[in-house]
Amino acid sequence: MGTTFENNKILAQDLPNYETVAATVLDKKHYWVVLISTFIVFSFISVGLMLCFYFFNFLKSMPYKQAAAIAYFSFWGLYVVYSWIGFKRKSYCYRTHDVIYNFGVFHKTTVLIPFKRIQHIALRQGIFSRKFGLASLQFYTAGGSTTDISIPGMPLEIAKSFKEIISDKIEK
Repeated sequence: MGTTFENNKILAQDLPNYETVAATVLDKKHYWVVLISTFIVFSFISVGLMLCFYFFNFLKSMPYKQAAAIAYFSFWGLYVVYSWIGFKRKSYCYRTHDVIYNFGVFHKTTVLIPFKRIQHIALRQGIFSRKFGLASLQFYTAGGSTTDISIPGMPLEIAKSFKEIISDKIEK
C-alpha cells in the first residue's frame, strides 16, 4: 500500500515531434524500377488493345480514334508524372525504438511503427530491383494488415543491415 497513483497531465509541447526527424529518401535507382515496370504494363496493355482493334475491327466503328489515342497516351503520361511525385514524397527513418515511413501524393501519410509491434520482417527483391541492387523491407505488425508497411528502394546492403538490427531488437 506504499505506492501512490499518479495521473499527470501531458502537455502537447512536451510530446516528441516525429515530423522534425530528417528522413531518408528512396534510392534514385528505384524510380527506374518503377519506370521499367510501368513501361512493361503499358506495352502489354497496348499490344492487347491493338490485337482487339485488329481482330474485332473496333477501329472502324470508333468515330473518335485520335481522341481515344490521345486520351490513352495522356493517361500513361500522367501516370508517369504521378509516379515521379509519389517517388519524391516517399521517405523513411529508423530510430532507436521505431521506424517511420512517409508517402502519398494527394494525401500525405506517415506510418510510425514501434519495434515492439513488429512480429516479422522480410527482405524482398523483385526482378528489376535485383538488377539495380535494391530491396524492400516488409514489416508485419501485431495490428493486422492495415498497419503493415513495405519500404521499397533501399540499397540491398543497407536493407540487410536494418533487417538484422531490427530482427535483433524484435527478439529481445
